[in-house]
Amino acid sequence: MVDGTRQAEYAVNLVGGLADAGVDMAFISPGSRNTPLTLAFAAEPRIRDISIRDERSAGFAALGYAKATGVPAVVVCTSGSAAAHYLPAIVEANQSSTPMIVLTADRPIRLRGTGAPQTMDQVNLYGTHVKLFVDLNAANLSSGRTDALKLVDTAATTPAGVAHANVPFDEPLVPDGEIRPAQRQEVPQTTGQPSTMADISGCLEGRKVLIVIGGLGGTALSKAVADLADRLAAPVLADVQSNVTGPNVLRHGDLVFAAHDGDQNLLAVGRCPPDVVLRLGAIPTARPLWRWLETSGVEQILVNASRLTDPLDSATETVEADPVRVLKNLSIRRNSDTSFLTAWMRMDRTVGAALGASISTLPFPNEPAIARIIASSVPAHSILYVGSSRPIRDLDAFGTQRADVTVIANRGVNGIDGAISTALGVALTGTPTTLHIGDVTALHDVSAFSEVQRLGVPLRIIVVNNDGGGIFSFLPQATFGVVPAEVYERHWGTPHNLQLAPIARSMGLPARTATTSADLVHSSSAPIDTPELIELITDRSSILDHEALLRRAVAHALACSEDVEERP
Repeated sequence: MVDGTRQAEYAVNLVGGLADAGVDMAFISPGSRNTPLTLAFAAEPRIRDISIRDERSAGFAALGYAKATGVPAVVVCTSGSAAAHYLPAIVEANQSSTPMIVLTADRPIRLRGTGAPQTMDQVNLYGTHVKLFVDLNAANLSSGRTDALKLVDTAATTPAGVAHANVPFDEPLVPDGEIRPAQRQEVPQTTGQPSTMADISGCLEGRKVLIVIGGLGGTALSKAVADLADRLAAPVLADVQSNVTGPNVLRHGDLVFAAHDGDQNLLAVGRCPPDVVLRLGAIPTARPLWRWLETSGVEQILVNASRLTDPLDSATETVEADPVRVLKNLSIRRNSDTSFLTAWMRMDRTVGAALGASISTLPFPNEPAIARIIASSVPAHSILYVGSSRPIRDLDAFGTQRADVTVIANRGVNGIDGAISTALGVALTGTPTTLHIGDVTALHDVSAFSEVQRLGVPLRIIVVNNDGGGIFSFLPQATFGVVPAEVYERHWGTPHNLQLAPIARSMGLPARTATTSADLVHSSSAPIDTPELIELITDRSSILDHEALLRRAVAHALACSEDVEERP
């Protein structure tokens, strides 16, 4: 007969090793087979154990916590189909290089391939979406801590990702005596070797350099970019989720770059073409920018630490290393010619003035104005989590990056699933968090309202409700001459005729509707102490017209400014 106490001791050693390595958060879903793990986490004072009923929600909560802290969170579930619900969060963690540790309890090995209850094949369950899979042996007490350190090291080592451990447990699952936490042990520190990189200084020095930053960020990167951009006199196009700010960062980079003349020629790069583009991280959100990078033929240096290759296949040189480390090791003399930077910054100011004037003419609520207000109004030193569909595009185009606000998004695979749960994980860090999402995204994860309310996290959920899939309005499918209107509405528009505020209130979450810009400014800027939901109702049929009007206005302003500059 299996010794339940021995299994429990292995679990204690495993969890103790995770704590020794710095893990401080575990999301556990209820079940029987994971009892030894659940008891071990509950007994470990260094790790906070949070109960999340839905494994899918728990996976995204762990994802959000890790994105906010950089520390891998742990998810724990019972055997069977429960483990399958982690896959969407695992895929996002894998492609966004977010550390995560997945512990799936399993039935005994002898029952594999049988019809035993709650039993399925959990070996290599997540395939290539994890960095490591191990089938642990709970009978080997001495390996628990070693197994834990291997999981943390794998998940956290650049490029970060997911480590999956499957743990078969036999009955009895409850030990004979009291569960005590493992004794703390020191983890040996290893000194990483400097990343090898090509000498790219000569490719940048003395040339007109445009710096493009995708979905990576942090204070260290912001400072490194600011220092390099200053030396190069280079303008910076920074994706909103990069959290890179500084004097050379364009406030309206997406609109500046996308502005075109009547013949669809891009005005900015036509007027001030760069000699070379320095790309840092993944491709940016702005489609016109990455489409140009894909087809322009301009020299491009890509610096990125990722397991994924460049989807644009346009880089003339690729450095697979941490961008911060690379930038800090560049030796570049200061460029005395600032004309290239000056021209781009002048275009940015022109676009900003035109945008401010034009957006004020639109009837409120409209989605560009909502994104702009949220970006400027959320409390200082808070986190803004943005939905992967329309909200991040609106924020990238019409909002501005703030040095005192951190932007997070699930743009590894750009999915809308698990947004509320991800924001829950972010808010569990204790940092006040604003979630800006659309109605379909909210409905996709609506059960998480109950967890947000139960845990009482500092999370403000702002839902923009346009009664369906507003982002699809920008696709060719929305042209009714191609797709019949009724078919489009049924399969892309997907109207639901629901409001989210009453749904949230039914789960105990305070919720209300905002109707004016002043109301939104007041609501989004107020301190965030407890969870709440604010809903804004917009008109999906107006989305295309509003965005087209704004883009025409800034393009016209930029074109006119060019005429003025060239006039003798």
